[in-house]
Amino acid sequence: MRVADYIANFLIAKDVKDIFMLTGYGAMYINDAIEISGINYYATRNEAAAPMMAEAYARLKGKLGVVCVTAGPGATNALPGLAEAFVDSAPIMIISGQVETEHTTYNSKLPLRTYGTAEINIIPIVKPLTKYAKFLDNPNDVQYVLEKAYHAAISGRPGPVWIDVPMDIQNSIIDIDKLRSYNSPNNKLTIQSNDLDFILKKINSAKKPLIVAGQGVRQGKAEDQFKKFLNNFKIPVLFSRLGQDLLPHNHPYVYGQAGLKGSKYCKKIMNSSDLVLSLGCRLAPQLVGLNFEAFDKAEIIMVDIDKAEIDKLGDSINYSINSDVKLFLEEINNKSSDISFPSWDNWINYCDDLKRKNPMVVESQEKNPIDLYYFMKILGELSHNRNVLVTDAGSNYYVGGTVWNFEKGQREICSGTNAAMGTTIPLAIGCAVAEPSFQILAVTGDGSLELNIQELKTISHYSYNIKLFVINNGGYVSMKKWQDDVFDGRRIDTSESTGAGTLNLKKIADAFDLDYIKIDDYKKINDQLIELMSNPNPVFVEVVTDNQQSIVEAFRDY
Repeated sequence: MRVADYIANFLIAKDVKDIFMLTGYGAMYINDAIEISGINYYATRNEAAAPMMAEAYARLKGKLGVVCVTAGPGATNALPGLAEAFVDSAPIMIISGQVETEHTTYNSKLPLRTYGTAEINIIPIVKPLTKYAKFLDNPNDVQYVLEKAYHAAISGRPGPVWIDVPMDIQNSIIDIDKLRSYNSPNNKLTIQSNDLDFILKKINSAKKPLIVAGQGVRQGKAEDQFKKFLNNFKIPVLFSRLGQDLLPHNHPYVYGQAGLKGSKYCKKIMNSSDLVLSLGCRLAPQLVGLNFEAFDKAEIIMVDIDKAEIDKLGDSINYSINSDVKLFLEEINNKSSDISFPSWDNWINYCDDLKRKNPMVVESQEKNPIDLYYFMKILGELSHNRNVLVTDAGSNYYVGGTVWNFEKGQREICSGTNAAMGTTIPLAIGCAVAEPSFQILAVTGDGSLELNIQELKTISHYSYNIKLFVINNGGYVSMKKWQDDVFDGRRIDTSESTGAGTLNLKKIADAFDLDYIKIDDYKKINDQLIELMSNPNPVFVEVVTDNQQSIVEAFRDY
């Protein structure tokens, strides 16, 4: 059996049914093996988009996403998507083809810039952005390397892995009965009973307890345990951006998204709390402030599987549990089953009052040019449990994260930690592949559109049920706002003279064979959305919004 065929069979054995790839000479044998194996492959237009597609697939599907790229520029093109997967903790495997071993910089052991044609030593470049990265220089190590990579990708805090396979290794014949296997270490974390007792005592004595939940809850497959915990303890909860679709926002104890660009009232709730239990949330500066000023009165208990995230916060954390969130919730739910806790009615009423008095959308936002908050509110209201909201950096990212209520079990996939422009289209494609029966509501800006515009052809070619809403606000509004605030109106690379805001979106839709609709009147939004969401085909939607759109600064204004 060829090494390439072994790789394909390994993926099948791990229940990999789909792979994102762009064929190339350096990966020709792996490409051939994928075709023979029957794995569904999805051809991208640029390798940069492939890992982003795999990330969305992995996050929505809850399983490994896989990418195959060729050597040299194929591998380096994949770096932006790799970075996205790394910071958002997405379990993806990137398999890159490479030139023949004897023509590689790796094999030369010399400080060369490059050796063979279209060759670059990719492993040292990707190591800081992966949990495991390996140049496969021995065909008989293929089982060991694949098993180790797979384990690394899905265990602990998930993340990307990378395997680089030279062409001669891809085409090598191996005896599968003589391959060595990888024995995964037993790193199961445990929780001490006295830790649970301490936390329960702290909760019991708190006057204003608060939960902050992140995507670690979902990554730990702890959704059911989280719901049980919340219903038992009846404590208010705020979400990180990547955790905000864990529960419907009409849940009696859910108060939306925390952080700089979160709900208007979130900082008041955070400032008022006296005990914070962080579950699967890394408590990033954009959520808690640079100096933890959002929790100026609270003791903080952090539960996280990544000890480095706990350690980085130092004295800001009063108590920590280095544990899988699911294990923690299972044990604390069991231990607290016979314990009666105080009623926090006054605290709940305070949070309810803030939420009621500070809506994100009010009557004055029903106007032309269209207010983005109003548009996203209507889109969210018309969505259902088989819709996925996809956003990337810019105004759409901040607004979508605060207006949607996820009341029907909708999901959101966005560029989280990296806040990268241009990710909406590849993320939407990954979602469409992961859940073909879902309708993907993808929102991007006219500036972000240009970064991965080539993948519009991927959407039309495969006829994905993606509704792509392009917010036409004249280009780079969020960056213009920052520059105006900091530089007294001086703008750098965001003016019309640089080409910003000059796209003819109708012609773009036509060029990529997509149905086109323009929304430019707030009174027609509802009817137009109902009509286009009933269309099973991909639709390119231009939404003309206010180029003076203000974005709520929850930490500054409220």
